[in-house]
Formats: sequence, structure tokens, C-alpha cells
Amino acid sequence: YWKSLQSGVLELTDEEVERNMYEHAIDHLAGVGFEHYEVSNFARPGFRCRHNQVYWTGKAFHAFGPGAARFVNGVREVNHRSTTKYLNDVLAGKSAVGEREELSPIDRARERLVFGLRRLEGVCIETLEEEVGFTLSEICGSEIDQLESRGLLQNQAGHIKLTRSGLLVSDSIWPRILVPNDG
Repeated sequence: YWKSLQSGVLELTDEEVERNMYEHAIDHLAGVGFEHYEVSNFARPGFRCRHNQVYWTGKAFHAFGPGAARFVNGVREVNHRSTTKYLNDVLAGKSAVGEREELSPIDRARERLVFGLRRLEGVCIETLEEEVGFTLSEICGSEIDQLESRGLLQNQAGHIKLTRSGLLVSDSIWPRILVPNDG
């Protein structure tokens, strides 16, 4: 995709057209029985992607093979993408990990909040705070209040989630939570 875009074979879709297409997909798929359960995922009832559910709820996941990614105990690792390099390392009894990132506790909390907000059911603030050991204010300062006042998030009885307007600009919301201005 990226190479085709860079070479001019493909062109970016106009943002207004993209927004209209997304809203049409939301409405049409709901009308034919699909559940919109995550920013970019729809499924028939009972057929949500199990891997994504693990990912968006911050649970550990393992993976094996070239380019495979895992997240365990706050450490994200990706194996070497080259099959040759991966196999040579494994056969030599060496680690096949090509990239490693250990998240700080506050970064894990911020990531957990963002991933939870990707799910249309949103995040229970009390549960989040218990799981991550930080208050919502410690996680992202006043960003949630600002996003709520702009109509991008809603807080209903201690449960925050994206509004339909928030869905449309969710990619611009995540950086504000991951790197808050006042946090």
C-alpha cells in the first residue's frame, strides 16, 4: 500500500469522502445485523475477533515465528522479520527477538485506556483504575474532560466511551491520551 501510495499508483481518499464512507458502513452494517464493537471492527453477534479482544483489554499474548509480536508483563517484543535471520537465531539457540520495548507503569496505563476506548463499550473508570494502579487524572490529566466538552467522549455513570463524533476522529484522540499536555 505505502509503496503504491508513494509511487502515485494510489491516491489518498479525500477526508470528507472517507468520513461519509465510514458513516455509511456503520449504518449499513448495523442495518443488516452486524455489531459495531470496535472503532474499525464489525461482526455478527457472537463472532468478535478473539485476538483483538485480548489485545484491546490489555491481556498478555504470545506469538511465534518471523515478525510475530507478543506482549507479556508490560514488555512488547517483535521477532526478526527476516525468515532467514529468525531461523538462524532459533537454530543457534539464540533469541529471535528483533525489537523490544518495556513500557513504564504509567505508559501501560495510558495504553490500556486508549485500547479500551477503541472498544465501543468503552472503559469503566473504576475497573481501569483498579487494574492499572493510577487514577484517570494521573493517567491523562484533564484530557478526558476536554474531549468530553468537545463532544468526542461521553461519561455515563463512570463509564467513558467515544461518541459517534469521537469515532470519526479517534486517530487524533489517541496521542492526546498517550502523551497528555498536562500529565
